[in-house]
Amino acid sequence: MRRVASAAAVVLVLAAPGCGGSSRAGQRSLDAFLTRTTQGRMWAKRFPHRPGSKPCKALDPVAKQRVAATCSTDLALTAHDSVVVTFTQSWSNGSRARTWFVFLRRDGTLESVRREGATG
Repeated sequence: MRRVASAAAVVLVLAAPGCGGSSRAGQRSLDAFLTRTTQGRMWAKRFPHRPGSKPCKALDPVAKQRVAATCSTDLALTAHDSVVVTFTQSWSNGSRARTWFVFLRRDGTLESVRREGATG
């Protein structure tokens, strides 16, 4: 959990100067990523295509089975002309989580991915 908090702090620092939250430019980048890339199409099956959340299933490494979860999507523009999309799965009443910080170029191509949280 501590690593998730530190990664979230990094994202906030990067995103703050470029603010804009879910602006049209950020949403266009997310749409392009979800429709034009293999990894994006995979995540599009599980996560909302707009900022928000929806019910889903997560693999709980402790229980070694799929459990009811919440999948959420958030996005922010950075000062470095890129978009940070945060995909999060949480379960066990929010006490367990797995988060991916996906850094995209404005055209929706992938720059990098950082994963934090529960393994499995």
